[in-house]
Amino acid sequence: MKSERSFKSWVSLYVFGFGTSLVLSVASYLCVTQGWFGDASALAALMLLVLATAQLAVQSVCFLHLGTNPRSVFKTHTFIFTLSMLLIIVVGSLWIMQNLDYRMGMSPDEMNDYMYEQNKKGF
Repeated sequence: MKSERSFKSWVSLYVFGFGTSLVLSVASYLCVTQGWFGDASALAALMLLVLATAQLAVQSVCFLHLGTNPRSVFKTHTFIFTLSMLLIIVVGSLWIMQNLDYRMGMSPDEMNDYMYEQNKKGF
């Protein structure tokens, strides 16, 4: 009997996850296509970020089975480590690119003039 109850709980978790993910996806789609926020693109972007975060949480719990129970602690730690490494790589890359852009110090016209001068020199 215990395995049957366990099977029903897994099925109900999958159905809940699927339904919630479907509702969040449709809400995101309608938010963009129907223009729920009009010209307030920052508010629409914030709403999409909230919906995406909610969907990430639902899918992590329902389909990846991340949580605090003893069987999934290792998977949860691995997932958090992966997200932190991804965050370090993305933020570091953006920081380096912004720093390079700042240090170049050329306007687009100055950059075009420089490129034309270099082109005239040839190989």
